[in-house]
Amino acid sequence: MYSSGNPTNTANPINDASFQLDISTGGGRLTLYQTTLCEKLQWDNLNSDVNFDAYNKNDIQLICCQADATILWLVSDVVQRRFIEFLDWDMDMVITSTWLLTRERPKGKEVVKYEKPVDSKDLPEPSDVQKVFNGSTISFRIYNLYPRYFRVTGSGEVRSFEQEVTSGPISVSADLVINRAASEWWSFHDLDSSHIRGCGEGILGDTLSKFSIWGLYITFVLAVGRFIRLQCSDLRMRIPFENLPSCDRLIAICENIYAARAEGELGVEEVLYWTLVKIYRSPHMLLEYTKPD
Repeated sequence: MYSSGNPTNTANPINDASFQLDISTGGGRLTLYQTTLCEKLQWDNLNSDVNFDAYNKNDIQLICCQADATILWLVSDVVQRRFIEFLDWDMDMVITSTWLLTRERPKGKEVVKYEKPVDSKDLPEPSDVQKVFNGSTISFRIYNLYPRYFRVTGSGEVRSFEQEVTSGPISVSADLVINRAASEWWSFHDLDSSHIRGCGEGILGDTLSKFSIWGLYITFVLAVGRFIRLQCSDLRMRIPFENLPSCDRLIAICENIYAARAEGELGVEEVLYWTLVKIYRSPHMLLEYTKPD
């Protein structure tokens, strides 16, 4: 029965997202911008020119984060002056963007982290950052911070999109603006978010999970196989798994099999598959694997 279909081939959406931007030199690291206010929108609710015809719409999300940071800029003037000095002495300035994405599966890898240092040619001049810190200006620009479209794999990795799906920019560039009032905070302004309608000003990122042609083929085999069985015998239509105490370990093996297949690890997939077959063939092993924790 297991070989006839994919019981875990369901949408695995992003339930929570956060974004952070850090700047570092040889003297240390400062967090400039951070937000946890990110809205997750289903792709079929949007009006977009982006071409994702090869993907299942239930597996595509648009993540829209607020432009204003959810944390205040509380770095003291003394620390800022010290950091300005480090920018003079140390030419190895690094700006890093970090996404944290939370899903329900796979077990043990619910939180996915995507961290990308900005290429040196896309960084602002250290003098531009110094001017913001000393109050001369309020913003500096960063190019190609992270891919505008990226794919979260079944194994919990984040990969940049492998093909061009739009005529617009494939990376996010932004102005980082400091707001000075009674309190101070940073804002993130995407330079080109107008080609996708659904987000306001802010950060844009897409999470993709491709529905394999193998999944469609296996679904077809399952439907035909069930029809033949109903015609030839009175086999039950459902596996009586509900009688077992706990199926978490078996489900984890199933998910790992499809994660291995998605990553092209066919050797790992074969080992896991035969492990599942051995468990099914041995009542003793089946009871051992379904014992409550």
